[in-house]
Amino acid sequence: MSVEEESAEQTSTEIPLEPGTLYVVSTPIGNLEDLTFRALRILKNTDRILCENAGHSRRLFQSYSITTPASTLYRDQSETPYQGILEELKAGKTFALVSDAGTPGVSDPGSHLIRIVRESGFKITPVPGASALTALLGISGWQANPFLFLGFLSEKKGKKRNQLTEWKEFEGLIMIFESVHRIGDTLAAVQEVFPDCEYLMGREMTKIHEEILHFSPILPGKPKEFAHKGEFVVLINTNRKKMLKGSLGSVDTN
Repeated sequence: MSVEEESAEQTSTEIPLEPGTLYVVSTPIGNLEDLTFRALRILKNTDRILCENAGHSRRLFQSYSITTPASTLYRDQSETPYQGILEELKAGKTFALVSDAGTPGVSDPGSHLIRIVRESGFKITPVPGASALTALLGISGWQANPFLFLGFLSEKKGKKRNQLTEWKEFEGLIMIFESVHRIGDTLAAVQEVFPDCEYLMGREMTKIHEEILHFSPILPGKPKEFAHKGEFVVLINTNRKKMLKGSLGSVDTN
């Protein structure tokens, strides 16, 4: 059998779930069609799904006829956290961990459980999928190295500016997540700390009302107005040297 034939056979054969494993499963960030075949298979066949919010995930499960028992994962602050889950993993059970959208542990709850499971010697398997981070980064047209991800900034205006100022001399790409309630303050802080930098903003990524907006100090005209609704991802290009040389990549703003 050739390498190509062997690879085709491996990808076409359903791989059974491995006992005693925690699967960290990425789910759609908006468009339900972004769930992968692998994620669907695991969600349908695992013993239980641990959710950031089981009620929120119900729509996804109903859309794909996923009937696996699901429960909301609450942070366990006991002396022996998640002991029940660890005992079930030891008995050979499998779990799938999902957040409300995207990848668990990326600006979402779940990292505490993942750390405890790893420290207890059990296997953790990533099941990648949709990501607002890579979705916006991939269409920026900007060199993605070096790249800095700050997640959600502080709710406090002063601390928010301090967090950005800490990276004022960084030359590369900086990405932040933001909610609808704080996007105005955050953009004001970005413009204050990085007045000569371009930035790209994605609103409601992969959803019906998705917007990709490009803001640049070197382009004429005012930035396009946008609806203050939904969730936001902001990508700041702080590489001033490339900006001055005019060697920035083009940006797709459609």
